[in-house]
Amino acid sequence: MKFSSFVISSIILIITCLSCSDESIRLYHPPQEDPEPEPEIPEYYWLLKTVTYPEDNPGFSFRYSQEFTYTDNDLMKTIQSSNIKDSAIVVDYISDKKVSYSRLIKQSESTIYYDSLLVFRNDKKQAEYALHVRYTERTSNEKVSKQVTINDSTTFIYDDAGYIKQLDHYDKTGVTSSLNYTENYTIKDGNITEITTTKGYRFVYTYDDKEYAAPSDYCYEMPRNTFNMASTCWLMASLPFLSEHMGTKNKNNIIQAEIIQMEGERKYADIKYNYTFDENNLVSQIVMSGTTKYNKTFENYITSFSYIQKEKKKN
Repeated sequence: MKFSSFVISSIILIITCLSCSDESIRLYHPPQEDPEPEPEIPEYYWLLKTVTYPEDNPGFSFRYSQEFTYTDNDLMKTIQSSNIKDSAIVVDYISDKKVSYSRLIKQSESTIYYDSLLVFRNDKKQAEYALHVRYTERTSNEKVSKQVTINDSTTFIYDDAGYIKQLDHYDKTGVTSSLNYTENYTIKDGNITEITTTKGYRFVYTYDDKEYAAPSDYCYEMPRNTFNMASTCWLMASLPFLSEHMGTKNKNNIIQAEIIQMEGERKYADIKYNYTFDENNLVSQIVMSGTTKYNKTFENYITSFSYIQKEKKKN
């Protein structure tokens, strides 16, 4: 009898267990919920928006402040000078091997300059040569004349590592005898350490050990932005924003530039550069101090930079 009772009780227990629905089980064992996914943290990058120079000038070849705009795929689109006479420089990436820059300058009520600069690049996207043409339009007694007044060019030579080693400027395109200016570059440890020019100057550069900040190209007396270049022609003065086409970049940042007149080894200028970086590790300003133009002393000459923040697109 006891055995029969045990069997009956066991059967009842089994039936009860089998009849329990999933829902009743969940009352005692709540399911594990999937954790909320971590929100994606956007990644950003920055494009140079403005380069600002002080209005006072301690003796440099004057530079106007610049503002940049870009295409949707981050190619430079326009460069607007603070000079009210200048229109924006319009940039056109015609192809991988050809980039044009053009602008208009209202020199006076009767004179307008039309500048066109065409950069030809090789397979490594290095500028091999650049052609500059200026048309001058003059209005006199309601008559308009237009003629080519400048037709110059520049050629570039690079070493095996892609660093620029020579730059030649010609007053007249296609006329080799019109060569009027040359720069030769010395590269050491991934940096341009010396530039000699046929105008009789030598530029000697000292570097820090930090990663190169590209906007520094716009500071006075940096490579591709020297007073020698600025005094040659508009093409030469435009080299800071052409530097993206001019080969391998410096590895580090320039902290001192010494400019020496080679005849008599007379020091023309001695400039020190102090960099300030923002919370995104972008250079926000560079403070220059030292001497220029035969030991004329200056200090706290600040070139400032601002940026456009963009979010990286997801693949």
